[in-house]
Amino acid sequence: MPALTTLLSDWVWEQDEQFRFTFLSEGLAKKTGLDPASLLGRTRWEVPANLGETEWARHRAQLERHEPFRDLELRRVAPGGRAVWTSVSGEPVFEADGRFKGYRGAGRDITAQKRVEELLRLEHAVAHVLAQATRLSEGLEAALRVMCEAEGWDYGRCLKVEAGGLARVQDGWFAREPAVEQFLRGARVLWEEGKPVWSSAPAAGSGNFATFAFPALVHGKAIAILVFSGHAAREPDRSLLEAAPAIGSLFGQFLSRIEAEGGLRESEARFRSLTHMSSDFFWESDAEHRLTSIVHGPNYAAAQVGRDMIGQTPWGVPSVSPDAAGWAAHRSVLSQQLSFRDFEFARVMPDGGTRHFAVSGQPRFDADGRFIGYRGVGRDVTEIALARSRIASLAYSDALTGLANRVSLEPALEQAVERARRHNGKLAGVFIDLDGFKGVNDQHGHAAGDAFLVECGRRLRRSLRASDLIARLGGDEFFVVLEEVRDTPTVERVVGKMVRELLRPHELANGAKVRVSASLGVSLYPADATDAPTLMEHADKAMYTAKKAGKNAYCLFSSGNGNNHKPPADPGNVKIPIGPQSTGIPPSTTRQ
Repeated sequence: MPALTTLLSDWVWEQDEQFRFTFLSEGLAKKTGLDPASLLGRTRWEVPANLGETEWARHRAQLERHEPFRDLELRRVAPGGRAVWTSVSGEPVFEADGRFKGYRGAGRDITAQKRVEELLRLEHAVAHVLAQATRLSEGLEAALRVMCEAEGWDYGRCLKVEAGGLARVQDGWFAREPAVEQFLRGARVLWEEGKPVWSSAPAAGSGNFATFAFPALVHGKAIAILVFSGHAAREPDRSLLEAAPAIGSLFGQFLSRIEAEGGLRESEARFRSLTHMSSDFFWESDAEHRLTSIVHGPNYAAAQVGRDMIGQTPWGVPSVSPDAAGWAAHRSVLSQQLSFRDFEFARVMPDGGTRHFAVSGQPRFDADGRFIGYRGVGRDVTEIALARSRIASLAYSDALTGLANRVSLEPALEQAVERARRHNGKLAGVFIDLDGFKGVNDQHGHAAGDAFLVECGRRLRRSLRASDLIARLGGDEFFVVLEEVRDTPTVERVVGKMVRELLRPHELANGAKVRVSASLGVSLYPADATDAPTLMEHADKAMYTAKKAGKNAYCLFSSGNGNNHKPPADPGNVKIPIGPQSTGIPPSTTRQ
């Protein structure tokens, strides 16, 4: 049994009925360096250890109840000042007659295990104080003090590594010893490689003064050296040497963070200064996209951009644009925490004017990677937006009459056909060509001709509903889209009204009166065509049929095979029958 016990433990022990040690195997001295003679004849609590009175009283009560105990952890100091941790377990021993005889048990050296735990706690403590610190001196002093108190050093400091040598970063608390700095310079090759260095006597004449140093690392590079000194000369144990790189990395990360935050504050100060001198503005929002800050220069043209917006989401404040779909698309980008550029919105300002703004932003994250909001810049783009609107108007409107042009007609007609198809409705396309307009230009000049075309546009607009589309295709050609028509007679009444309006005399600037008739072609959806291009094509063909038939008439497109046709009405007394009339030859039916 003793041999088996020895395999399962580092030493065995025995106590009498007074709990005094009567035997300690040689393993105690071999494993811990503790002297068994210092324990023999004494109780466990009579030898200095880490437990307090309350804990010892609890242990004694357990022994007096003659109960077994397991893994009692004790910290004692071995000769030379080294701390030793032991774990002991015991069970009571009784005589054959049941009389209590004492205790016996086994012990293990757990110094290495406790040292690892101790250094892990130290690492966590250093990490905690550095994470909480907001200033360089505050963080370094707190972390150096934690290190000194845990490891028993008298002095601690941090020296910045520079190309030409070491520069003092934080004085903390230390006795200035030139010998220590001389030692560090001599050991530079080692700590620059990330290795810790130590010496019990750095230089001759320095006395019994120990030094332990290791680098603060960032990406494997030493940016500072952490130096600990004390009057008790001792060599760092293996566990401390193994823990030094991790602790050094904590210091390195802290120094890098403080430097980066300082640079960021300086950069933001410069940015805000430039913002105050520019026409742009700077903005920030929180994790819920509520605006927390809008900064702009004192002479900013739209200084009211932030009015009623702080604490609100951009889409929570009334705006002219974008529409609901535009805001939804923008919110989708924000929900994905993506960067964005030149998102435009427009607001009515306190003076009643509308201002347009373009903003760009990027997401912000804290040190843990948690999303905390957006920051970005913005510009007043009102003049650009208005110019863009004018350009778009020129691109899609006829410059002379202000009506839609051919470019905008095509998609508008496509959309009208799609609406009619979706609602099972009807629409009509009317192709209009003025008869004899060239004579107006030739006799009175192009300026008079342009004025006459503008008047034709006005007359067509007066003849139609506000929802009806009128486009000038070029020259003296127009196209009208009539939506939601009930039947052909209704279309004919509207077309007849347009013909009469266009035929009315027009007085030119020179006092001359001119009158020009028109030829019109009508195509119906879905009777004559099922798509926009075909609808225009058939209306064009019907218009040419009306023109060939003598002008001053309109023609409904037809796929019939015959045509009964009358000459156009006399220009001096235009009458256009609206009622039904027999049809004949293709491709259309002519109305006088």
